[in-house]
Amino acid sequence: MSFEYLEIQDSDYLEHHVENEELDYILVKNRSIETVPIESWNPPAYCFTRRFQNYEGELKNFAVHPDDIWIASYPKSGTTWCQEMVWLICNNLNYDAAKTQPLKTRFPFLDVSLIHDLPDGRNSFQVVQNMPSPRFIKTHLPVSMLPTQYWSTLPKTVHICRNVKSVAVSYYHHSKNYFFRGTKEQFVRSFMKNLQFYSPIHSHVIGYHSLIGCNNILYLTYEDMKQDLRKEVERVCSFFKLNYNCDQLDSLCKHISFNSMKNNIACNYEDAADMDWKNKDPDSRFIRRGEVDSWKKELSSELCQELDEWNEKSIENERFRGLFT
Repeated sequence: MSFEYLEIQDSDYLEHHVENEELDYILVKNRSIETVPIESWNPPAYCFTRRFQNYEGELKNFAVHPDDIWIASYPKSGTTWCQEMVWLICNNLNYDAAKTQPLKTRFPFLDVSLIHDLPDGRNSFQVVQNMPSPRFIKTHLPVSMLPTQYWSTLPKTVHICRNVKSVAVSYYHHSKNYFFRGTKEQFVRSFMKNLQFYSPIHSHVIGYHSLIGCNNILYLTYEDMKQDLRKEVERVCSFFKLNYNCDQLDSLCKHISFNSMKNNIACNYEDAADMDWKNKDPDSRFIRRGEVDSWKKELSSELCQELDEWNEKSIENERFRGLFT
């Protein structure tokens, strides 16, 4: 077997996993990592659900195409923002198609079946496999879990990461809107124990930044996009060898600004039949607040200190510290 499955033994998890609706979580470790171009590493087990066992063959053997375009990230790191930007840049700024086709259809989530069931018994790997080329593919998989063919094909990939405290807060609000029933403090401490989906975050992000000879990957950060969106858009255009004039770039930056994105139902994973979705509490919406340091308003000083200490302890190589702060 390529994958090793480990039961979670943490006492807090075992005490609260029923009431928090975390019933079927499991840790998964890939033991076949010889194709991943990283020197001297031993990737950890990552948090998924038991559904992983149903799809391990489809994950490992997923056929990767040379003209695929991938977005990779740890959850709640600016993935949706990045997807909309990349899709438009690579589709001749076709705003009409972007507004009429949901992002989850244009740019589907490859590995969602590893953690959640899809409607009508669909299989996320088959959904993506059957898409016409060029396929746009979203993944939260760490490098140790990517399909074997990824490393021989090396499709164009954009990776985005974000401040770890911002991720923790955003991931809590996202999770409570879908399934998590515990408190914010419980979620953040579970996050620090690497017991939320796709955790541990540090190994996840550092893995992508440790790859050797992978010129197919462009690295972005959420904070850089907030600070100078135009500059990052131009970097993405250059990465895909595409050119747009100043007016076109201005229009694109306006379209993917936070105020525009939060009101764009094609990007929001909201119910199109809910005519009142724009009036929901921002924390109950898929695209929430779009702030760089919202954690300062939401986390106690005690929890911030715990996060800082955990962050410091989790990063052995100082050159990677800037990826999380």
